[in-house]
Amino acid sequence: MSEDILRGSRLEPIASNVLKYTSSIEEDEILFEPVKEINIAHVIALLKAGAIEREKAEKIVSAIKMVNTFEKGEKVEDVHMFLEQKVIGLVGGDGGYINLGKSRNDQVSTALRIALRKKILEIILLLADFMETLLEKAREAKDKVMPAYTHLQVAQPITFAYWLLAYHDMIMRDVERLFENYVRTNMSPMGAAACAGTTVKLDRMGVAKKLAFYSIIENTVDAVSSRDFILEHMFALSSIMLNVSRMCEDINFLSNNDIGIFNVPDKFSSTSSAMPQKKNSIVTEVARAYAGIVIGNFFGIMCIYKALPLSYNLDLQEITPKMWEAYNIVYNTIDVMKDLIKEIGFNEDRGYEILVNNFSNAMELAEKIVIEYKIPFRKAHHIVGAYVRKCLEKDVPLFSREAYQMICEELNKENVTPLSYDEYIRALDPKTSILEKTIAGGPNPDNVIAMIREREDRNRIFKKIAKDELSRIENARLKLNLYEFMVNGGGKK
Repeated sequence: MSEDILRGSRLEPIASNVLKYTSSIEEDEILFEPVKEINIAHVIALLKAGAIEREKAEKIVSAIKMVNTFEKGEKVEDVHMFLEQKVIGLVGGDGGYINLGKSRNDQVSTALRIALRKKILEIILLLADFMETLLEKAREAKDKVMPAYTHLQVAQPITFAYWLLAYHDMIMRDVERLFENYVRTNMSPMGAAACAGTTVKLDRMGVAKKLAFYSIIENTVDAVSSRDFILEHMFALSSIMLNVSRMCEDINFLSNNDIGIFNVPDKFSSTSSAMPQKKNSIVTEVARAYAGIVIGNFFGIMCIYKALPLSYNLDLQEITPKMWEAYNIVYNTIDVMKDLIKEIGFNEDRGYEILVNNFSNAMELAEKIVIEYKIPFRKAHHIVGAYVRKCLEKDVPLFSREAYQMICEELNKENVTPLSYDEYIRALDPKTSILEKTIAGGPNPDNVIAMIREREDRNRIFKKIAKDELSRIENARLKLNLYEFMVNGGGKK
């Protein structure tokens, strides 16, 4: 017969290597405080349901509060059995009431949600700081021109501010996803017990409110077996890292010696062990690698989850370490990238030079020809394409009189009066092009400032919501821990 409080007389003692293989105790520390909170709320609910007497409830809750240290070395399967064993050790047999009307199945799902919802809010606040950094940098750079690339070829003029805003908006959508994930995470499985609920008349919504949940997961089989909130979170984490990895690749490319638009500060770089002239952007390289780990963890979790029958299976236990690893990677990556972006250098002269040397205003010139001469765009496209080819073949600088003559020759073929030289220069000046792009959302500096202001306002709202939710959760936690029992068997909040 086993002395294990879980196995009792049902099973012989578990083999030590099996316990080590199947136990989650080494990864359960993050769930320790949530599990304590859940058990306090549950015991209060048992008392209110008349399932246990006030004296026993008070004794059990006091014992739960006395367990202040989580001991990984304990020879138990998980944090849930660790706490129950400690409570029984403190109060004796009456501690066994702690699991009446619940199971590890609903408890672990609830504990994961309690731990994750706080993490979601914390990473939202960090991402809000990152977005704030992007916006502050963009304010300083609204007039600093640089090339946008398509197919890694110089395409059109934008500004450094506009580049920053593009990544800001990608991250902003990730924050919106996290808020949606937060709502679906903040639902209580408690009362679902093993899978089909309990005969104890528990107030599930009352327990949920005490634990600061918005609502309950109504179907009890769904409550214990679903981890879609984790899948959703992992997608959000993967999306963040995909966006950051793209940013890192841009930084690597644009800081390359041959491009030289960005300058990664020394504190985020390293040198070669053999080549003393080298300066390598190591943070952005490592971030790209970490993106692969996060995405790999997401895929691994999906593979664990894909064929599980209803309801609970221990396979679900192996999902959570991958999630926490991914979360920590994302949090640390954003923390470092925030500082890198704050200090990254920008060479506007080089950006302008690349734009001019690569005829980046060719589309704008074609548009001007369409508007001025009522020539169909495809025809204007051919005219400008022929002009660019001649200039490149003869190595003629964009703003030279010779280049101007080449566009005139192409326009003369259409029997139209060519542009004046001043009109030609204006049409092909990257800075002028940006000023004239007043279309909604375009890179015009006035547009950019308006976008920055709107996003600053939205970011303040993000921060306020996240901080308010953290305060609400903390207040509920404090209230739960300060709960006082009354002689009539009820409770005082």
